[in-house]
Amino acid sequence: MSIPVFARIRVAHRHVHKARVLIRILYILTVNLCMFKIAGAQVIEMSNPSMEGNIGRDSVPAGWIAASNTPDVLPGPLNIYKRPADGKAYAGLHSGPAYREGLAQLLSSPLEKGLAYAISVDLAYAPRYLQAACYGNLTIYGGNSPKDTAQRLWSSGPFTDTSWRRFYAILEPTASYKYISLWADPAEPCAASNIGTAVLIDNFSNIRQVIKTTLTATPSCNNASTGTVQVSPVDYHTTYTYLWTPGNYSTAKVDQLPPGEYTVVVTAANGATGAGTVVVGGSTLTTTMTTLPATCAGSHNAEIHVAVSGGMPPYRFVLDDNTPVKEGVFKGLTEGRYQVYVRDAQVCTDTLTALLQAPEALVLKQVEVKPCSCDDTRDGKLGLQIAGGTQPYKYHIENEAWQTDSILTSLKAGHYIFEVADTNGCSISGTANIGSPFKRCLVVMPTAFSPNGDGNNDVFKPKLYDVLTSYELRVFNRWGGLVFSTNDPQAGWDGYIKGVIQDQQAFIYVCSFNDRNNERKELRGSVVLLR
Repeated sequence: MSIPVFARIRVAHRHVHKARVLIRILYILTVNLCMFKIAGAQVIEMSNPSMEGNIGRDSVPAGWIAASNTPDVLPGPLNIYKRPADGKAYAGLHSGPAYREGLAQLLSSPLEKGLAYAISVDLAYAPRYLQAACYGNLTIYGGNSPKDTAQRLWSSGPFTDTSWRRFYAILEPTASYKYISLWADPAEPCAASNIGTAVLIDNFSNIRQVIKTTLTATPSCNNASTGTVQVSPVDYHTTYTYLWTPGNYSTAKVDQLPPGEYTVVVTAANGATGAGTVVVGGSTLTTTMTTLPATCAGSHNAEIHVAVSGGMPPYRFVLDDNTPVKEGVFKGLTEGRYQVYVRDAQVCTDTLTALLQAPEALVLKQVEVKPCSCDDTRDGKLGLQIAGGTQPYKYHIENEAWQTDSILTSLKAGHYIFEVADTNGCSISGTANIGSPFKRCLVVMPTAFSPNGDGNNDVFKPKLYDVLTSYELRVFNRWGGLVFSTNDPQAGWDGYIKGVIQDQQAFIYVCSFNDRNNERKELRGSVVLLR
């Protein structure tokens, strides 16, 4: 990742016989993405950097030119009494959408095209400057005459600090300029008056050429030291030496570094030095794995899917010891344990373990056969009990529709082929025969029963060898009283009336129903309860 840095130089001015200026480097400030290093090259001394002059309205500091309208030398005029940041005076500018004030200076040597320069200045906001203002804002232009605003080199941006504040600027001219000009810039609307900005200006530094460099870094793997750092000064036809800490490395590029913060000091052949800091981050390589088990026991269609983010593409994927592939999808696998290795372009790796399991084999545990009542009926049934596979299951008779019920019904006597499938489409098949105990369809009514609990003829009910509907069985005593009735062909009378077992005697029954052909039949007779 590229991390350009600005190294800005704060210059404190101290007057010696009102002419000589001693420059002291206080610190190097890192800003955004460019790094500038003091190279001891071109130094443009500002004329009257502390804005000294005849204090008054419509006055211009010595060595400066009115670029537009009427700047002022303060404090005192306009009821502005702030003490200077340096010296005895400072300049004041205010502007609005229809009125601009500016100062300009002819430089002792021009700003050169393609170079970079550092400058600093103290600014303050004046809430009332003849009229109410809303903010301070200073913009510096480069040009070739006092009023020329050919290139906007820097702007402080709107601010509301009423105390002095040091601002640092980097000027990067795209052409050569003899003048710089300072303007109170009404960049934003102001509801207080038609004068939006009022700015107080003092204590300029000299303009110093700085060297433009770029700091770059690549992250380190989390399980190995693979990070790199590099500093690249702009070629100003000189040589440089480098010192990185920690590590005391002496080359422009250093590799095999662990994550951390690294500072480099760059020294030019003429003795100028500068410093910058860059961070080697940890690799952001992140992997996630999804497994798809085999659909059926013994099938070779299990899959492993690996998703990757971060790190440094392109990625490579290796399953066990096989050849690397570009995509993190492995298909056609059997059940078992697998190792997946993921590697990015920086050789950062991650290892994943996958355990693929296939479902148990689909097994037919039992087939329950209910025979038909007689040859002419379709009341046979097959009950299938299944284990294994992946539920839910579905069932069908060959050439018939699938169903979710495990009991296959409405079958006539005969030979059947059935099939069972699970939700993954795995299937098994089997066969079964459905028979019939009677060739002829009929209903047989017993003539006696003995409810003595011996399990033999304890209940009075018909023996059915037919498929019946609309069934009704009624039993009467000899006086015609109803003692039992049911509509269930499988239910019968146990010889009890209101919980009391009846004495041995004869009873009358009436059994009516529709047979397999839907013909209404009625059977009448007597049955003897034996004790």
